[in-house]
Amino acid sequence: MSIEYVKDGFRTELMANTSNPIKVHEICLRLLSEVAKIIGINHVVNSTEDGWVVINRLIELSNEFVLARFYAENSCLSEKLPVNELVVDMMIRDSVTCMEKIRSIALGLLPA
Repeated sequence: MSIEYVKDGFRTELMANTSNPIKVHEICLRLLSEVAKIIGINHVVNSTEDGWVVINRLIELSNEFVLARFYAENSCLSEKLPVNELVVDMMIRDSVTCMEKIRSIALGLLPA
């Protein structure tokens, strides 16, 4: 994976997996792992907890505190939820929004 994954690769993977909440969460973790490289964090993201390291740094760099709420929702997708399917669908949509914000912030931090 590379910067290309951040630019568009995760979107392709996401389109094939939007009905699978656990996969959506895993895609977010992969995206955060690649973004960590862009923002200079030498940290591989293998878990939700690892992801918080990158999210916290992105918030510090961008003041986009809404990332915390979106990522908290995304982290709930890592396991089977005892909630209505409509709620899971809403959480997946919010996770997609989270990933798009992560992408936008990370790409905005790249040198021109």
